[in-house]
Amino acid sequence: MTAFLKIDDCRTCHRSLPWEWVPSALLNGRQLTGTGVWRSQLSDGVCPDCWAELEERRRKEIRALAVRKDLIQLVGGEKPYREFTFDRYEVMTGNRMAYERARHFNAEAENLYLSGPCGVGKTHLAFAIARLGFEQALSVMIVPASQLSRRLRMKDPDKEQTAIDELVRANVLILDDLGSADTAFGRHMVQEILDRRDFSDRGGLVVTGKYLLDELAAKLGDDSIPSRVAGMCRCVEIRGEDYRLRQRNGQRGARTSALHHGPETLGV
Repeated sequence: MTAFLKIDDCRTCHRSLPWEWVPSALLNGRQLTGTGVWRSQLSDGVCPDCWAELEERRRKEIRALAVRKDLIQLVGGEKPYREFTFDRYEVMTGNRMAYERARHFNAEAENLYLSGPCGVGKTHLAFAIARLGFEQALSVMIVPASQLSRRLRMKDPDKEQTAIDELVRANVLILDDLGSADTAFGRHMVQEILDRRDFSDRGGLVVTGKYLLDELAAKLGDDSIPSRVAGMCRCVEIRGEDYRLRQRNGQRGARTSALHHGPETLGV
């Protein structure tokens, strides 16, 4: 069989493609003898269209891995990346309003304060908002209140101001567990960040805390920060049991039940 009659089948789409003629190379306007060839249109047995699809798929996989890595770094680890999503949030009567506010949060126009005792899902919802903002290509920053002083203190004035400016300009800023660290410097930084975001008429602020605002004012001995939060944010209280204790008690109950019912319950 002569070369120009050869036909190859793509191993991906099984389309049949004839070999193609590659013209002779030119030198000073003249064809070089023996440089024209017939060649297969396939690369590693794959046609050009399928090859382009494979390359695009590889690029998407690389981008997805990079996004996953950045998101894990943003939320602080594999566990919050895996667990702190809206889909994994257990909606109940005491947290339904908070869930709805968080799920439909508009970072351009809204600010939100989520309060409630430990273990009711405040951080879960705040991180789910951060994740959604990240996926929408917004600038997102997450700062535990207890780490704010450590992030900003002992920097030279220019670097400190640059760090504060980044927090002020972030499209989505999560300030987690407000009131957990009570230092004069930390309160001053929180006040400046809140004031500047408020004066700039920025949305995208999500604050969590164990305290209702009047309780926070009593704890701080000053109502400046609670007053600013009240003026900026829609405040939603979450009620319910500590899910960590509930899970632990459930596991303990399951072990107790297994012991009472003997090996058959355990599937032995």
